[in-house]
Amino acid sequence: MWFNVSAIFVNLSLYLRTFSLRRLFNLLKLGGSFFISRILQKPVCLTGPFALSIEPSGNCQLKCPECPTGAAVLSRPKGLMRTTLFEKTISETTNYLIHLNLYFQGEPLTHPKLSNFVRIASKKKIYTTISTNGLLLEEKTCHRLIKAGLSRIIVSLDGFSQPIYETYRRGGDVENVKRGILNLIEARSQLKKHHPLIIVQTLAFDHNNHEIPKIKKWCKQVGVDKLEVKSVQINDYGDGSVKPWEGNSRYEKNKNDSLALKGKAYNHCWRHWSSAVISWNGDVAPCCYDKDIEHNMGNTSTIDFNKIWKSHNYKNFKHKILNDRSTIKMCQNCPEGRNWLM
Repeated sequence: MWFNVSAIFVNLSLYLRTFSLRRLFNLLKLGGSFFISRILQKPVCLTGPFALSIEPSGNCQLKCPECPTGAAVLSRPKGLMRTTLFEKTISETTNYLIHLNLYFQGEPLTHPKLSNFVRIASKKKIYTTISTNGLLLEEKTCHRLIKAGLSRIIVSLDGFSQPIYETYRRGGDVENVKRGILNLIEARSQLKKHHPLIIVQTLAFDHNNHEIPKIKKWCKQVGVDKLEVKSVQINDYGDGSVKPWEGNSRYEKNKNDSLALKGKAYNHCWRHWSSAVISWNGDVAPCCYDKDIEHNMGNTSTIDFNKIWKSHNYKNFKHKILNDRSTIKMCQNCPEGRNWLM
C-alpha cells in the first residue's frame, strides 16, 4: 500500500510528463501488435518497446544466494557500461521509450557515472527507476541522483535486524541501508523536490516475515513513500538456505513438496513485446529472466537497437513464445503470462 497518498499523484505526474503524441501512438500500436500476434500466432512488430532495462554495472558487493550474481553462477563477464553506449541507445529509442529501469543483475550504484545516465534520460523526458541494495546511498550520491531528475528509487530492505537481514543479504549491513534511506529522504527535503519516489522493497521469506510489521512501521515513521512486499524467486542454483513465505508466495507445493509456480502458463507474454534488456556491454536479452543472456538478440554497440528489435532472430524467439513457450527454460520459472489477458 502507499503510505503517502500524495506520492500517487506525484507518480502520475511523472508518467504524464513522459507522454508525447508520438509516444502515446506508439504505445497504442504496441498493444495492438501484441494482441494481433496472439490471434495470428506469429509475431507482429509495429513499433519499439515502451520500456527498457539497461544494466549500468554487472558488479555487486553482496552474495545473495538466490541471485545469479551473488551466487557467482553467471558465465558472462562483468563490467561497466560506457557513457557513449548509453547515449547511443537512448538516442535510438527516445521516440517511443517511456520507462527506463537502470538496473539488471549488478548493483547500479557501483557505476561512478550513474547520475549522468539518469540526467541523459531525464532530459529526454523518460521515467527513470533505480533498484539498489542501498549500501552506497551516501549523502553526495543521493544529492546527485535527485538533481539528475531520478523518478523512482527502490531500496531493498529484507529484514529489520542484522541477523535476519544478512540471512539473505550476505555481506550487507542493515543499519547502513537504513541510513541510506534516511539520506535519500533528507536530500529530497533539502533540495525541495517531490521525486524520486522512495520505495522500500522487502522480499517475503519464511525467515523474515515476522519483521515485516517492524519494517512497515519504520517506513511510515521516517517518510518512505511506499513499502512493497514482494514474492521471492527460488532458483535451482540456490543453496536451499532461504525459503519463500507461504503468506506471499508465487509458488505452491507439489505432492513431493517441490515448488511449482501458481497458475497456468499461456503461450504469450506481454513483456516480450513491451520491453527488452540491455547488458552493460550492449548485449540485448528478451527479458530480465534471461540472466545469463542465453538468448542474445544482438549487440547495441555495433547494431542499431531498432534493427535488433525487428530482426529475424528476435521474431523467431517471439514465435516460440506464441507457440511453445513451455520449452523455453527461463520461462519455466517466470510468473508472467499466467493469466489469459496478459
